[in-house]
Amino acid sequence: MSKYHIFEWKEIEDKFTDKLLLGNGASRAVWDSFEYRSLYEEAKRVERISPSLTKLFLNLGTNDFEYVLRLLSQTRRVNQILQIKDEYTSKLYRKLKIALIDTIHEIHPKHEQVKSQLLVIAEFMKSFDTVLSLNYDLLVYWAMMEGNDEYGNWFKDGFIEERRFDNDYGKLREPYKAEGATLVFYPHGNLILATTFLGDEVKLSRADEKLLLDRILEIWQEEDHIPLFVSEGETQEKVQAIRRSNYLKTLYDCEVETKNDSLVIYGWSFGEQDEHILRGIIHGGVDRIAISVHTTSGNVESFCNTVEYKIAKMELTLNKKEKCKICFFDSESDGVWNKAA
Repeated sequence: MSKYHIFEWKEIEDKFTDKLLLGNGASRAVWDSFEYRSLYEEAKRVERISPSLTKLFLNLGTNDFEYVLRLLSQTRRVNQILQIKDEYTSKLYRKLKIALIDTIHEIHPKHEQVKSQLLVIAEFMKSFDTVLSLNYDLLVYWAMMEGNDEYGNWFKDGFIEERRFDNDYGKLREPYKAEGATLVFYPHGNLILATTFLGDEVKLSRADEKLLLDRILEIWQEEDHIPLFVSEGETQEKVQAIRRSNYLKTLYDCEVETKNDSLVIYGWSFGEQDEHILRGIIHGGVDRIAISVHTTSGNVESFCNTVEYKIAKMELTLNKKEKCKICFFDSESDGVWNKAA
């Protein structure tokens, strides 16, 4: 007999409407091909990483595509300015972009392959004031667009004029051509976001969302845009990447760490590589947390014990006197994520 009571979502949903945090398990629930540990390791598995690129990643001590692409782009531009002939850097830059493009083509679903689940996801996200997705894929964005077709301009991501981010949250939270509003953010970046060669952080878009993935990959290949997402690394490496980006730093400071009454966590493993996210949550002073549990995994009690320990340890580290209340719910219960009510 487990000491933990695992709720059905419908039993607790009315008490949790502030924030939703989505981890990789949310993407895996929609599309099996997202079940891999590392984008870099997946690129190696499908033989997209050449020996020269492997050497580069090893010497830089990272598996983060965005970081290596940015370094290569900067090196290439400095060499151009100084009129230093360096075809090798440009060659590696192109090869790494192609490796990333080919790997994502291999694992990411097409819009029509997941369309039947998108409105269900939108209905779930719609019940929260804010959604924070740690995933780089397009599933949340596609669900937003599907939801906006159904409910009006309900979902907003803050990218308004000239595809640039506006962090006027008060204005964004005001309903516009809809009965309510849910703000959606990407604390680790997303495929929909990119950094231009001038350093501007922009949102990539296309009128036909069905072709958005192909268009994004075309832009990466044809134009000097670097994907803005943190795909790999230990927690300190991820924090460094967050601090390099105005968008990611703003989210971390203003959304992850901001106090809110309740938080729902779906599909997040509380891994060591994301300790900075847990630190931000606890530092913000969340009052209560509902955490999804995969009840058929066979290690429910172990997972719940681990989660409780990590939260308690972080509260102790941050000298939090008021402890947040924790409960667990079945990730497969009706009305959760892509499970119809």
